[in-house]
Order: sequence, then C-alpha cells, then structure tokens
Amino acid sequence: MLEMTSRFVDTCMQIYRDKPSTSAFSILALVGGLAYWTQKADIDNTDRLESVRRAVKEPSKRFKTDTSSSKVLTLPDGRKLSYAEYGLPTGRPLINLHGLPGSRIEAAALEPVALRLGLRIIGVDRPGYGLSSAKSNCTLLDHAKDLIHLAEHLGLEEYAVLGTSGGGPYALACAYALPADKLKAVAVVCGMGAPDMSQKGMNFMHWAGFSFGYLYFPWICRLYMNREPHARLDLSSEERAVRLARLLLQAGNHPKDLELFETDYAEDIIRLLVPNHEASFGGQGADAVVQDGQVMCSDWGFKLEDVRKDLPVQLWYGNFDVNCPPIFGIETKERIGENAVLHLEDETHGSITFNLTWGGANGDRARVLQELVKSAGWEQN
Repeated sequence: MLEMTSRFVDTCMQIYRDKPSTSAFSILALVGGLAYWTQKADIDNTDRLESVRRAVKEPSKRFKTDTSSSKVLTLPDGRKLSYAEYGLPTGRPLINLHGLPGSRIEAAALEPVALRLGLRIIGVDRPGYGLSSAKSNCTLLDHAKDLIHLAEHLGLEEYAVLGTSGGGPYALACAYALPADKLKAVAVVCGMGAPDMSQKGMNFMHWAGFSFGYLYFPWICRLYMNREPHARLDLSSEERAVRLARLLLQAGNHPKDLELFETDYAEDIIRLLVPNHEASFGGQGADAVVQDGQVMCSDWGFKLEDVRKDLPVQLWYGNFDVNCPPIFGIETKERIGENAVLHLEDETHGSITFNLTWGGANGDRARVLQELVKSAGWEQN
C-alpha cells in the first residue's frame, strides 16, 4: 500500500509539472472515481444470477465459444498474430476488430448473422491480447499493417472491416491505411473518439480513464481492470459469469440493458463474454488492455479528414451510450465527410452491440452487418 501511495504521489507531481492548470482537478477526479468504483451498487437479482450460473455450465446454443477455430500467423518481425474464423468459409471476408477488453473470440457473436448474409468473419487479437505477441509502442497504424499481412496470408482479394467500441479507432486506421483496391467498406459501432474530440455525454469513469488515467495513471487502470470480473481468471467460469451478470444488472443501468435479461439471449451473451474475456486476459493480462487505452488516448498518427473519399464508412452510435457517446459519431462524420453515414440509434453501448450488431434475441435485428454488406456492394441476388 505504501508503494502504491508513493507511486500515486510521484505521478501527481509529474502531472503538476507537465500540466499545472489541470492537475488539481484531475487528481481530485481520479480519487473520486476510485471512491465511486468501490461503491458500486446492485439490485436483488438472485433468481437471474442463479439462472446464469446454471446456464454457463452448458455450451451456447447460439454462439461457437470454443477455440478450435483459432490460428496463429507469424509476422515478418517474428511476432505472433492470432485470429479465428467464423461464418461461411467461402463467404465475403469481414475482419472484426474487438473491443477493450476483448479478443478474437468476440467475432463468434457474428456467426449466426454471417451465415445468413454470406460472410466469412475473421476475428483478430490485437498485440498483447489472447495469443498475439505484445508490441511495445504499438500504434493504430502498426496494427493496420499487421492486418495487411494477415489479408495477404489468407489470400483475400477484397474485404471489409468492422470495429466495435475500442476496435473503432483501429477500424478508422484501416480506413486510412489499407489498400484501396482491397478494402471495400468500414463500419464502426460505438467506437472511441479521437483524443481531441468533445467528450460530452461520457460517464465519469470513462472520462477519467481516457482523459488522463491511461496516460498518467496506468498502474491504477491496471488495478481497476484486474479487479473487474473480466480479468478474474483465478475464479471459476461460473463465478465470473455471475459477477459479470451482476455488473450488467447494476442499479442505475439503462432499461435497454436490463431488458436483455428478460430473455435467454442474455445467457448466451454471458456464455460468449466469459471465454472472450478469458482469451483477452489470458495472454498479457491487463497490460495489453492498458496499452490499448494508451494508444487510443495518444495521437492517432493520421487525420480522419484524410480517409479516402470513395470508401463507404458506416458509423453507428447509441443516443443512450455513456461510454462512447454520440458526439464521437457526430464529430467523426464531420471530419470524414460525405462518404461517412451516421446512424444515431436509441440504444446504449451494450444494446447497440448485442442487438443491432449481433442480431438481438431473434437474430433478426443485425442492421449493422446488413448495411455494411450493402455499402460494400455485396448484396446477394
């Protein structure tokens, strides 16, 4: 504890030297955030939690959650890049970029819809996640280059890219950097905004993390991540599932999120998220997550205004999203220009993913993939 306090004071002094005008407020906000973090409340959902505990013992009926489809590519610099494939093997290729935290297994959620739309889904672990090697000082554009090597390895003549939440900035880097003759369309779902964008509408914890936490207090962010159910690999999968469900059922969560637990779809979501997070933290632990956050908070290395103007870009944001608020979509659209289409939906950060991207309880609401297929010119006759 003494060591942690000493590191906290040292970091505070460094912020004071670098940015004296904002240091006091930043430090106060971070301390307040930690207090809030330790005071999370949940409501009595004993029956639902027990249902989740029982359900997670059985394989998902909807999503393929094993790791049998996982593969590893050795990159030119010797690093390993892991990926997994889902959907139609001969379908149109869609590269899926996971959230923060996340892993290649997240792409399994797209398989039911992909089979109907004729898509081949390729989920990729970013550096340090899952089975992918870590890369120091990694940038958004570095990962885009990795994906070029992967596409060449798989012999993809053309493809589209989908990035969700923390995968959003990487998808936009692909829009900027990937070959124009290969990349046919990009979609971003509730993606993190550029560091210089307004953060209006973002909740306190995400604002604190992305404003200064990842850059100035990475050890606290690591501590936070390691405390969350995502990273508790010391617990059984059943216990992690229950803790994750309890997090989703917290008092104060939006009704859109609570509605998910009114059907057995929620149980399938939990069945997928548990192995997804296990793969995410099973490699470098929280270090990869913290580095990922630092990459997103730093200069992106390109301007959104320079994304090519003939590339269809679909932007999906939820009006009720307090993690990645709609202002990110609005400003991203303004910077990219007319080739970007902005969809503002009455959804939260979770529901826009679980419903409009993964398809919802009945699998019939996957507008994100439907519109991506159209924008890429891949509509089936």
